[in-house]
Amino acid sequence: MPRGGPRTRFVRALAALAVVVPLALLVGRTIGFWRVRLAVGKLLAVLPDDGAPDHVQVLPPPPDEYAGTLPTTPAETRARLPEKGFSELIRAYFHAYDRDGETVHEVGSFVHRPEGLTGDWQVHVRLFPAPDGSTEVWAHWERNPYVAPLAHLRMEGYDPARGQRVAAELIDDLRCARGDGGV
Repeated sequence: MPRGGPRTRFVRALAALAVVVPLALLVGRTIGFWRVRLAVGKLLAVLPDDGAPDHVQVLPPPPDEYAGTLPTTPAETRARLPEKGFSELIRAYFHAYDRDGETVHEVGSFVHRPEGLTGDWQVHVRLFPAPDGSTEVWAHWERNPYVAPLAHLRMEGYDPARGQRVAAELIDDLRCARGDGGV
């Protein structure tokens, strides 16, 4: 194969991934994946969206995903969620929304898969800082992208109401959006 051909580029790409992925995992585990995602989200927010695919845009969370608030700070919430069976998500869309003229970026993205990593379904929760220091929770039920990547992307089975119910069952103290104990 000629120097610099497809095979050489492929080997170089694999070598780069072999260095970058462990480094990214180390940095993420050291400073928190949420910090890496927040920094990337803020960077992407200043770039033009014209022609950019959704995964490199910062999107507003769908309004029907708002589940309620937790009386804990985002830092306390991030620390508590693994105790409730949630794992931090590294790979997810970036979200932010406008609150009174200020952009509020997501400060945590977590998933709970009732049947484990290879289960068909998951509840995905996003955390946003609330003005009073508490934590806003946005949630939806969806297909597990590791099991059904195309169904996940097509949003087959996407269900914000079920995601809110499951999140409320798993997370103590979630003050629900409707205010009557249910979502």
